[in-house]
Amino acid sequence: MMLALLLAGCDTLGRLINPALHGRWVSPSMVTRAPRVWPSPIHVAVAGHPRIEALWMNETTIRIGKQWRGTIVTSTNVMSVEVRTESFTFNAQRERPGLFRFSQEILDMVPQYRRGYTLSVIARNANGDSDTWLVPIVVS
Repeated sequence: MMLALLLAGCDTLGRLINPALHGRWVSPSMVTRAPRVWPSPIHVAVAGHPRIEALWMNETTIRIGKQWRGTIVTSTNVMSVEVRTESFTFNAQRERPGLFRFSQEILDMVPQYRRGYTLSVIARNANGDSDTWLVPIVVS
C-alpha cells in the first residue's frame, strides 16, 4: 500500500501555502499597495522569457458580492495572464502590450469553499514560457 502525503503550511493569517506550487511567493501586503510610480513594460523579444514587473490587487481577502480588481504590468512579450486558484481561474484582460487588468465579482460560493487559497498569477508568452507570482488569499 502506498500513501501519499501533501505537506502544506499556513502563513501568519492561517492561509494555505502550497509548497507544490512553483513561482515567486509575494506577500499580500506587497500587492495591496499600488506603486507610487508604475513601472513601464520592459520591451522583450517575442521569444524572450516573460516577466511580471508589478502586481496590484485591491484586496487579498475577497468578500462575496464585492468587486475584486487587479492590475498586472509585464514585459511586452506576454500574450496572456492567467489568474487562478484551486477553485477558479480566469484570464486578465490585455489592454496593451505589457498591461493587463481584471475586475471580478464573486456572487456566491458554498461555505466549504470560503477559505484560504494560493493565487497563481501566470504570465505567458506566445511559446508558452511563463513567469508565476504566488499570493496567499482568502475568500470569505
